[in-house]
Amino acid sequence: MVVDDESLTRNFLQSNIPDWSGEWEVRAVAMDGQEALEMMQTTPFDLVITDIKMPEMDGLELCRRISAQFPQQKIMILSGYDEFPLAQEAIRYGVNCYLLKPIVKEELILALRRVEEELKLSSTNERALTAMKQASEMTQKQVIKQFLAAIVAGNDIEIKMLHPLMHRLGVNLIEADATIMVLALDEHLLLAEAGSVSDSAIFRFIVRQMAEEIAEEMGCGIVFNDAEQHVCIFMTGESKPQLMLNCNRLYERLSEALLLHTKLTVTGAVGSVVSEILQLELPYRYALSEMGRRLFQGTGKLYFSSHHPIALKDGLLRKINTCLVNISAVLFESDDWAYIAPLQQYVECIEPLTVAQSQLYGIALIRYLENRHSDEVLGNTDMAISILKKLSVYQAQLEREQVMDNFKEALRLLRGRDHAVWDEQDIVTRAIAYIYEHYAEPISLASIADKIGVSSAYLSSTFSQRYEEGYIKFLTRIRMEQAARLLKQSHQYKVADVAVKVGYLSPKHFSHVFKQHYGMPPGEFQDQYWSTKS
Repeated sequence: MVVDDESLTRNFLQSNIPDWSGEWEVRAVAMDGQEALEMMQTTPFDLVITDIKMPEMDGLELCRRISAQFPQQKIMILSGYDEFPLAQEAIRYGVNCYLLKPIVKEELILALRRVEEELKLSSTNERALTAMKQASEMTQKQVIKQFLAAIVAGNDIEIKMLHPLMHRLGVNLIEADATIMVLALDEHLLLAEAGSVSDSAIFRFIVRQMAEEIAEEMGCGIVFNDAEQHVCIFMTGESKPQLMLNCNRLYERLSEALLLHTKLTVTGAVGSVVSEILQLELPYRYALSEMGRRLFQGTGKLYFSSHHPIALKDGLLRKINTCLVNISAVLFESDDWAYIAPLQQYVECIEPLTVAQSQLYGIALIRYLENRHSDEVLGNTDMAISILKKLSVYQAQLEREQVMDNFKEALRLLRGRDHAVWDEQDIVTRAIAYIYEHYAEPISLASIADKIGVSSAYLSSTFSQRYEEGYIKFLTRIRMEQAARLLKQSHQYKVADVAVKVGYLSPKHFSHVFKQHYGMPPGEFQDQYWSTKS
């Protein structure tokens, strides 16, 4: 719509705009702001082009009214007045473009093109917002969790993308006070005789699921993972005391449930309190720092950022963090022993010098290096942690020199320097022996690798190089051969029973794999075999 009290200008724009820009047409004209505003009550327009000086209602008043009634409306001002105060006031009302008369064709075409691009972008955003509002509650929760993860990670790109969306969805996460609670599974307990390091991911998932259920029931927390796969909880409360109480209650319920069902413990750390959503990175960093206290004050506890002496934080915890940073800085240098000095200082921090405490420090070191050198460790983390099991043989006579040697062996594995010391043929032989012994169980490459003390990636590669077939094909062949043997033992054996005996929970899946291997279903195979015996 063109709004101008000069008929010459109205007619000029009405006839030339479609020729100059094929995407546009002038659908209506008005002589003043009052007439234009009345038209807008019944007819929508993509763009309003208006003059400033007009009778009845001038252009600036029209812009003010449009801004109040139609806040998304695009407006362009054409004026013979090159006055900065006018332009400044126009911008205040959301005017998209301010052009001077006489009209210059190229300037108007460029301005129309900019408005056109803005309209297309707005249309895309509106469709996305509509889709988001219509999406399931689950989808919106995932967006919120992604937003929280972006904030604690300081990911400005994602924050800029998601923050406006959160606002337009009407999501207000903080009413009063909030903080971040970080949870860490006490993995050193998995290094017990029957433990399996490869199960860490499973138990972390269990921790997250339990935390989500409890937080939802309490109505005061949102659970998400950070970039390092810590379980984090965005906690809220009407006041700081209420917030701390909520953190305590959630942690206690989670700890009790986890201990009851898994016999494991989890350590928690709570950061500082904030009242603005974009300040959450600070309490998250404080919580991560507090998590280090479990190395010398015990695991299975909940730590708060303000509940300890300053001297303690500035003392041992600072020394531990300095050691970790220094080891990380030189671990992958060409000098194989550059990390020995900071590693020695790290080992000296271990008190009391017990197997469990040493394993706790060892896991903390390996996880720290894994998070900062994920590309270099190449999946050797579980293998390195498994090395810590060797400390168990010392028990009553553990010395720092033995811990130092053990940690050096684990770090050499992380650096990829020690694969050659393993007898590859012996590794494959032990893996095959384990498969023959446990094929009827739900075994995996990771569980086999953990049992023989290597990483799953290394075992898979070595198995393929040293044997005629890969691990999966070998395990499947062994299971199918044993199934065929059972089917030949008795005509009375049911297919479902045979499936269970060779490691398949689903008879249907077993039958599918058997047919692929032998060219016929197991029932037909059994009938065919026994028909030749009668």
